[in-house]
Amino acid sequence: MLIDDMILIRKTQETELTYVRKTEKDPTNSPYILQWSLQEHKRALTDNPNILHLLVIERLSNKPVGYVLINRLEDENDSMEIKRIAFSEKGKGYGRKMLHLIKQWAFTDMHANRLWLEVVDHNFRAKSLYESEGFKIEGLQREAIKINNNYQSIYMMSILRKEYQENK
Repeated sequence: MLIDDMILIRKTQETELTYVRKTEKDPTNSPYILQWSLQEHKRALTDNPNILHLLVIERLSNKPVGYVLINRLEDENDSMEIKRIAFSEKGKGYGRKMLHLIKQWAFTDMHANRLWLEVVDHNFRAKSLYESEGFKIEGLQREAIKINNNYQSIYMMSILRKEYQENK
């Protein structure tokens, strides 16, 4: 469990997948993220030791406000991926707090050398947040994924351990 003054991040329970799927399908999220079936989410909870399915909870209300998937926990190159981020509550600082906790955990506890993610090119709000948190653009993959039957271009972004340590 990761915790600060505003949020805590813990493993998602199967009973919470209804919230996760609803958050994914929300019109403020669905143009930017791939949709997983209930079975895919269940498999991430139980069948894959290389992925973490995490819920972000507001501490004051003890209610979920988002979720995050972390992939490549056992990567031989020490390169971890933030596979998906989705929040039901926006504009309250939860995403920034989550990134702080995930970066600290990845670089300190997991000894990752690199933390990376992909962001749809027209998700300006998320891209701006990642840049402000030290993530650098590595490149643009043109029309690399299909979301809602539309091809989307995605930026690959990363932050290295040395960059994290210089900026903390």
